[in-house]
Amino acid sequence: MVELKKIHKYFSSNGVTALDGADFNLHEGEIHVLLGENGAGKSTLMHIMAGFMKPGGEGFHGNPGKITINGKEKRFASTSHSLAAGIGMVRQHPHQIPGFPVWENCITGSRKHPPLFVNRQKYRNRVSDLNEQLNFNLPMDGLTDTLSVSQRQKAAILTLLLRKIQFLIFDEPTAILSSAETEKLFDLLALLRDEGKGIVLISHKLEEALRIADRLTILRQGKTQICCKPFELSNKELYHYIFGAESGDLIHQSSYEHFSALNGVSSVSFAPAPKKTILALENFKVNVPGHPLIRRLNLEVEQGTIMGIAGVRDSGLETLELALTGFLPFKGKLQIDKTELSGAEKNTAKRVSRFRSAGGCYLGQRIEGEYISIRDVLLIHAYRRFHKFGIMNLKEINKWTESVMEAAKVPQRKRASASAFSGGQLQRLLLTREMAECSTLMVLSEPSGGLDLRYRKRLASLLREKANEHTAVVIFSTDVEELMKLSDSVAVLHDGIVSRIVKLKNVSRPQKVKEIIQAAMVGNINTRRFSASNNTNSPASEGRRSP
Repeated sequence: MVELKKIHKYFSSNGVTALDGADFNLHEGEIHVLLGENGAGKSTLMHIMAGFMKPGGEGFHGNPGKITINGKEKRFASTSHSLAAGIGMVRQHPHQIPGFPVWENCITGSRKHPPLFVNRQKYRNRVSDLNEQLNFNLPMDGLTDTLSVSQRQKAAILTLLLRKIQFLIFDEPTAILSSAETEKLFDLLALLRDEGKGIVLISHKLEEALRIADRLTILRQGKTQICCKPFELSNKELYHYIFGAESGDLIHQSSYEHFSALNGVSSVSFAPAPKKTILALENFKVNVPGHPLIRRLNLEVEQGTIMGIAGVRDSGLETLELALTGFLPFKGKLQIDKTELSGAEKNTAKRVSRFRSAGGCYLGQRIEGEYISIRDVLLIHAYRRFHKFGIMNLKEINKWTESVMEAAKVPQRKRASASAFSGGQLQRLLLTREMAECSTLMVLSEPSGGLDLRYRKRLASLLREKANEHTAVVIFSTDVEELMKLSDSVAVLHDGIVSRIVKLKNVSRPQKVKEIIQAAMVGNINTRRFSASNNTNSPASEGRRSP
C-alpha cells in the first residue's frame, strides 16, 4: 500500500499553497478515483507521489508530510526513485522521444547500467509480446511522432509495465479519447486491477469515474474532504464535498460584461440580421505525410451557429482542425467571412497569421508557453492591441490580463509562470483569452478537457453567448456527449470525409441520436437509409438538415 500523510506543497513563486495537509492511500488491486474541482490540488498530489515534485517547497516551514510504501517511509528526489519504488504516472499528453521507434522508446532508460552491446531483437520481442498480450496493436517499428494520443497513452503504459510498476497513476486519461477508446481503456484498467495493480485515476467526468471506481477521494482547496466507496455518497453529498456548495449552485451564471469589458465595449445589443456563411470549405483536401487524409470535404457554417465535428482521431479529425487553423497546408477553398485563404503558402506562421487576421481564433489541445509568465501566455495573440509606435502599453497590458483572470475565475497571479496553474485553470484562462479576441470564427478542440462540472456548465453558456453575438463556433471532439451538449448540429468525419450531418435542435430521443453519431464515427451506419427517411418523428429526420 502507498500512503501519503499530511502532504503540504507551497509555491514560493506565487505564494500559493496547493496542498494543505492532504491525505491519500492506494491499495494493490483497486482503482482509486481522485476527484476535485480545478485547482483542488489533485495533479500536484499525484506529481508528488510519482516523484515529479517534492512536498513542502521553498519558504515552507513545518512538516511537509511523508510517503510510505508498505509502512516504510520513502523520499523521492526524482521520478527515477519513484519508478524504482514501483510507482509510475501516465500523463494526459505522454512524452515520447521523437524519431525513435515505439519499441525503443518503451525500453529506453529501463536499465540503469546498459551493456555495451544491446540484444535489440530480445528487447523488441519483449515489447512486442506485451503489446500483443494487451491487444494494443501498436506499430513496434513505427516512429513515436506518428502515434495518436490514445496510442501515446498505450506506449506510456507499456513503458511502465515493462519496468514492473505496481502502482499506476492516470491523469485525465479520457479527456481526449472517444467513447470507444475510453471503454477499451477502462477494460484495460480493470484487467490491471485484477492482476493486483493499484491504479489512481484523476478525472472530472463524474459519471464514468464513479462507474469504474472501487474507492474515491475528494480534494478541495488542497485538503482531503473524504475517502469512501462511491455508493456511500448521494449526488448532493458528492457535489458538496467537491464544490463546497449545494448542487443547485453549480451552474455558475456567466455574464457578458466580462468579455465586453475585455474588448472595450461598454454595452452589448444584438440587432436582428440575416444569417450569412462565416466558414465555407469546398473541395477541401489535405494530404500531409504523417497525418490522416482529408479526401474531399464541403462544409458551411453560418454565423450564430455552433457546429460540432465528431470523429475518431484516425478519421482525420486533427488533420482537418490543423489545416483549418493554418498549421497544415491544404488544397481547395477555405473562406472565413469574406476572406479566402490560400493553403499553398509554405510558411506555417504566415498561414496561422492570415487565419487570425481573417477573424479566426483557435484553442487546441496543447497548452503553449508552459514556462513563461501567464501574462505573456495570454498576450501571445492579443499583443497587437497594446502595441503603438513600437511601444507596449504595460499599464493596459496588466489591466487586460487581470480582466481575463477575473473572467476565468482564477487567482490574480499575472507574473506567475503558466506551470504554476492547474490544467483546468489554464484551460479556463486560454478559453477566456480566445473568447475575448474572437469576433468571427472560433475553433476549439476538446474544450471541456480538464474542466470540472461547474465550468463545463459555464462553458456551454459562454459559447451560446458567443453564438448570439453572431460568431460561428466549430468544436472538434471525440466526445459525442460533449458535442450534443454544446452544439446546434454535428458533422461526422469518417475516413477523411463528412459522412453525416446531424441537427440537434429539438431532439426527442437524444440517446438514439447519440448512437447514430457514434456508429457514423466508426463507419457502421447506412447514412443513405437515414437520409431517405420521411418519418419526421425518427431520429434520422432530426439529423437531416445541414447547418
